[in-house]
Amino acid sequence: MDREDKGDFLLKKVESTISEFHMLEEGDKVVVGVSGGPDSACLLHLLFSLRERYNLKLWAAHLNHCIRGKEAEEDEKWVKFFAGELGIPLICDSVNVPLLVKEKKLGLEAVARQVRYNFLEHVVNKVKAKKLALGHTASDQVETVLMRLIRGSGVDGLGGIPPKRGNIIRPLIKVFRWEIEEYCKRYGIIPRRDSSNKNTYFLRNKIRLELIPYLSANYNPRVEEVIYRTSELLRVERDFLDGITEKVKNKVVRKISGREIRLGIFALAKLHLCLQRRIVRYFLKKLKGDLEGIEYSHIEQILNLREKEGTKIVYLPGEIRVWREYEELVFKKGEKGEERVPYFFSYLNVPGKTEIEDIGLVLESEVLSEKPAHFPENPDEIFLDMDKISSPLYVRPRKEGDKFFPFGMKGKKKLKDFFIDLKVPKFERDRIPILVSGENIVWVVGYRMDDRFKVDGKTQRILHIKVYSNDS
Repeated sequence: MDREDKGDFLLKKVESTISEFHMLEEGDKVVVGVSGGPDSACLLHLLFSLRERYNLKLWAAHLNHCIRGKEAEEDEKWVKFFAGELGIPLICDSVNVPLLVKEKKLGLEAVARQVRYNFLEHVVNKVKAKKLALGHTASDQVETVLMRLIRGSGVDGLGGIPPKRGNIIRPLIKVFRWEIEEYCKRYGIIPRRDSSNKNTYFLRNKIRLELIPYLSANYNPRVEEVIYRTSELLRVERDFLDGITEKVKNKVVRKISGREIRLGIFALAKLHLCLQRRIVRYFLKKLKGDLEGIEYSHIEQILNLREKEGTKIVYLPGEIRVWREYEELVFKKGEKGEERVPYFFSYLNVPGKTEIEDIGLVLESEVLSEKPAHFPENPDEIFLDMDKISSPLYVRPRKEGDKFFPFGMKGKKKLKDFFIDLKVPKFERDRIPILVSGENIVWVVGYRMDDRFKVDGKTQRILHIKVYSNDS
């Protein structure tokens, strides 16, 4: 096959990929991410060749990460020249990634990737494009699969980079790097070379420059094709399992809100273990926004909560906590330090407002000379016989051995047993204020008052107290 045939073959291969994954539609506006390297240069040239076939409107986008100094500036000049030669409009920008790394205290690769995607999506929105084309190749796919295998990954990770996700398309995902090099030679494209790609400090480079050549030389000369084919099989299985997960996930949901998700333990346990893991991952991603930092061990810890009694908590990246609360698995996103056991002590202002900053609540009290027409059934407010109370009233957390006489019930009850009966999780119990008169509990705030302080026929003065959030 001569060079011209190779050029035509690659064009047809990319056309086939575009068709298989429905990447482009007639008249699409497409932004192409162009670094100046062989992959992105080849991608821009190929889409330029296909512009009439799909009636495409193309833009090129280039970001200078300010990592490689003069070399990066030369990359930008080259991209401007190359896009200009093709007559494709170019949008450029620069971001000081090293400075952001210091500010965010994250890895260079992670910050660079985040910044790059933010920039490209900005360009997409700016020009009102329908698609964002990226130059990921089959060789990138192989490297990604090996990276994830080494670090530990399941079917989802080993399925590799998706050919299409949302508005992002990867037309070169079935093209190997050697094919791109041949294409560039065929059309006289002399791309830029990123010197940092030779640094084996980065795992991807180490895999590309050392591991793959070693496997190829000592085990299988076609090892890249074998790994790529395996990732294709796993990707198809991943898509199939995603479909099943989508159908069954709602059967285990008890409640979903902005910062909390509750799943039924028994409904989850009835499913195949594969689906249990996928459903947990699905709802973690929904709550967290991504699965960054979520590992296999985290998923197993969460599933092990099914067998645990009490309220053992699994702490995850992104301020996510998961615990078992009787027949439910509770996923909650909180702020830093939210899991800390608070300590508070405040005398109650009568009348007036008492703010308990550590738990974000306000207690407001007033003295009534007449009985209200009716007593509302609201756990967030109480009416007490003021003459039965010893001053001063104060608010504190629960303590070991607390007992009271719950309103409407006969006899004394341990506060611990009261919480257990109401299925209040342990860590929440420490945040519930206890209103006390002398040594006697008057009100388990927001739950139940003590029967000894209720209003009766002899009551002359009534103390009305209500509780609410300090952001209300």
